[in-house]
Amino acid sequence: MRRPPNATKRGPDSVRRVPTQERSRQRLERILDAADQIFSEVGYDAATTEQIAERAETSIGSVYQFFPNKSALFEALCQRYLERAQSLFERLLERTTLADSPSWSKIVDDMIDAFWSFHVDQPGFRAVWVHQNISAQLIAAGDAVNQAIATRAEEVMAFFAPDVPRSKRRIAASIVVETISAILFVAVRREPDEAKRLVAELKQMVRSYLSTILPA
Repeated sequence: MRRPPNATKRGPDSVRRVPTQERSRQRLERILDAADQIFSEVGYDAATTEQIAERAETSIGSVYQFFPNKSALFEALCQRYLERAQSLFERLLERTTLADSPSWSKIVDDMIDAFWSFHVDQPGFRAVWVHQNISAQLIAAGDAVNQAIATRAEEVMAFFAPDVPRSKRRIAASIVVETISAILFVAVRREPDEAKRLVAELKQMVRSYLSTILPA
């Protein structure tokens, strides 16, 4: 995920009380789902914890049991998105049998398609990404996820180009991951037709860059 500048530092944890009982965990998930919807509908600035509590069909007190304020709730939602994004990439690799893959370019296209679908299918993701500069902790978490994805991407590159120095593959993987993050950050804020063109050009750009490193 892209890291906007000028973040302000928060405490180490966004969730005030980590639920241990199944009922409490379900309530927490309902609150996060409701926040996801409200942030998507009205934006972060206009959203209120009262609206989120009403949508979650719980009391405002229940919201404050888990989160001291709207910012903390937003951070927890961001963390959930980050975890889902990393899990998405891992599942994509699990479904990809490298030995049977026709080319690395198809893996690139599949990866970009998967992340783009993730962006458009998650109702609150746009609000989350645009306001990710709320917390320095979120920026660090986003960096960690990107680095983890880049590490896995380098392993895929090693399959296709084992003779290329690992240091070069690692740099290339980081460039690819950061480029995809940056362009999708732009695309998610554009109209659907323009976003579609941006994603298509992104695929071409990444394939062109990797063609200088990986065999055809």
